[in-house]
Amino acid sequence: MAIASLEDALKAVAEVAPVAREYCQKAEDRRGLPVEVVDAIEGAGLWRAFAPTEVGGANLVALGEQFEIVRAMAYEDTSAAWGLFICGVGAALVGAKLPAQGREEVFANGVVPMAGVFNPGGSAQLTADGLVVNGKWPFASGIGYAGWAMANAIVLDESGAPRPGIGGLPEIRSVVVAIDDLTIIDDWHVAGLRGTGSMSFTMDGVTVPEHRTFPFFGPTTDAGHKYRLPLVSLIGPPFAAMAVGLADRLVDELLALLPTRVGPPTFQPASADPVNQSTVGRAMAAVHGARESTRAIFARYDARLAAGEDLTALPLDGRAELHRHIVWAAATCRDAVNELFLLAGASSIYEPGVIQRIWRDINVLNQHVYLRLTNFENAGKVALGFDVATPLF
Repeated sequence: MAIASLEDALKAVAEVAPVAREYCQKAEDRRGLPVEVVDAIEGAGLWRAFAPTEVGGANLVALGEQFEIVRAMAYEDTSAAWGLFICGVGAALVGAKLPAQGREEVFANGVVPMAGVFNPGGSAQLTADGLVVNGKWPFASGIGYAGWAMANAIVLDESGAPRPGIGGLPEIRSVVVAIDDLTIIDDWHVAGLRGTGSMSFTMDGVTVPEHRTFPFFGPTTDAGHKYRLPLVSLIGPPFAAMAVGLADRLVDELLALLPTRVGPPTFQPASADPVNQSTVGRAMAAVHGARESTRAIFARYDARLAAGEDLTALPLDGRAELHRHIVWAAATCRDAVNELFLLAGASSIYEPGVIQRIWRDINVLNQHVYLRLTNFENAGKVALGFDVATPLF
């Protein structure tokens, strides 16, 4: 399927949806996205949705575009949405940041899913042949079906000490590595997001040529105005999208379930209970507020970019606004899901079942370092005029 617009991408999500729902429990059981879903995403053209046009992508990487595409898929299935987020946006970053020779090599066969780990789990030393990389990278979502992997490493000098980078951090270099150069560790045994296949991988003395590396916090190549945001702001929308999509789905599941739940002490439908009615109304308001306010904030920044503003050096208050809102939206949706889960009854805890899976997934999602509530602290510091220790959010 050819994707050239947001509308095309949402139609592609609708095409993948029945397959993702059919195989959602298989994803849970095998702790990774099944080949049937991977192939469905490929057939629908969605792996290329976010990547730059220069490498054959659809370039749907505006904040609002990322949000709507991932939110729609998260409503259908967590595992498919997380795979699309990590491996699709991963391809976008690689396509936007690699030098020309690297792009030609990595995208020689088109846009394929690309796993990526931002936390610098290893080290790299410069040699005449490129960077020699060692280390271990956990949480590599999609590594079981990805065509390439991106890993961040701390660059060491001749003495073995980290070279200084920006913002008081060590220099961090991103390396793009063929899957055959990695050792995958089957260690993904977790409470939630089970179907994402976020296993660890290691590298032991792997040499990566310079043209397949780039400074993690460095500029993009000429990939267009949509990329002209700080990196941590650019990759934020799918986190909010995951939470909103999951919460939207649970609201609909509860609206369908509660009229069918009849039992003691009143033997009336659970939907007739005023406490349940109040809880549902409150949760719906929270999820609606998270969804619509997120759309509005992203639209404002997208409009600035479309008008020609270069927001690569967006001031701290702008970065704080984007990050704090994404964290708030995810936490708000999690809290709404937790309230609704209490109404679902004891039968909802069994597998397979979408209600318990959403409950587990959204709570584990909020454990991600991007979404931890401690991230509000930086936004508060900026607003109150204090220095921020890590000014990269």
